[in-house]
Amino acid sequence: MNLLFKNVTKYSKTIYDDFLKFHTKKFSFRYHLFSLVISMIFLFFIMLHISYHHYGLTIIFCACLTSFILWRYFHPIEEVQEDYNSDKVTKEYAFTFSFYNKYFKVYSKRQYSVIHYADLYKIFETDTFFYLYLDSRHSLLLNKSGFKKGTPIEFRNFIKKKCPFKYKLDKTKMDKET
Repeated sequence: MNLLFKNVTKYSKTIYDDFLKFHTKKFSFRYHLFSLVISMIFLFFIMLHISYHHYGLTIIFCACLTSFILWRYFHPIEEVQEDYNSDKVTKEYAFTFSFYNKYFKVYSKRQYSVIHYADLYKIFETDTFFYLYLDSRHSLLLNKSGFKKGTPIEFRNFIKKKCPFKYKLDKTKMDKET
């Protein structure tokens, strides 16, 4: 296979903080909307069972609602803390991304992965990074200054062709380039 692009990105707390801000901006509305809808459904069932004097089910639905709200609040904090304190961030691991025609490879000290472009969830481009989302909560961070083969502009054109409906350009970046 012919190597098309190569990028080396060193993960750090600063980079991870910037990513968290970006991620929160892009996905918090959907997360909160989903939480609100589920909470409203639980509240409907609680009110319904109160009106029919089914207090046992009311207590069960209240416990479920409380558990759901606590889980929706504390679980993301726990995940972020786990990632923030992981070796890849605290020890500032460097990740090497090698892009080929049908897939790309990710190398680090401890792992090696092959990912096909069709498996990507979304791709976002900002002023300084490409965020390759594997799903709605996990992403690979590519620093634009880390390209060892190819340029960020060439990579943008390449990834847009590989994933045309998944690629999104940050609006503030688009305004600066025009």
